[in-house]
Amino acid sequence: MNESMSAENARGMLQQADQLGASARTGAGWPQITMLLGIGAISSLSLISFGLAARISDAAVTVPLIAMMIWLGIFMATGLFFGRSVKKGFGPRWITYIAIWGVLWVLSVSLGGFVFQDQMWFYVLCAALIAVVTTACSWYEARR
Repeated sequence: MNESMSAENARGMLQQADQLGASARTGAGWPQITMLLGIGAISSLSLISFGLAARISDAAVTVPLIAMMIWLGIFMATGLFFGRSVKKGFGPRWITYIAIWGVLWVLSVSLGGFVFQDQMWFYVLCAALIAVVTTACSWYEARR
């Protein structure tokens, strides 16, 4: 650049850069938001499947578990592949979202398998709780 830049040209370029940055951040996070919704849906529906399988003698819980793992892999791969940019501060919030989901999932499966084995109300309650929490986290992130 041999020519000197005027203050007006510099302001215009800065304004254009701000607009580009803002538009890039607007779409950021959607792959992760949909992945969080998917995790909530998959785990909620799987818990109900586990509860139904527990009520049927000789039913294998492995079928809904394998189906859940396949869909979980699909959602994770989609989020990682398409999630090229994220909103500021998303990393710590994402860790919080996944930690909340993980704790709820482990407690639901553990207690459902050992304490409330034949109690469908427990599986439905846990599924609803996971659905509410993951949806709330997704909506919160989408509105940021």
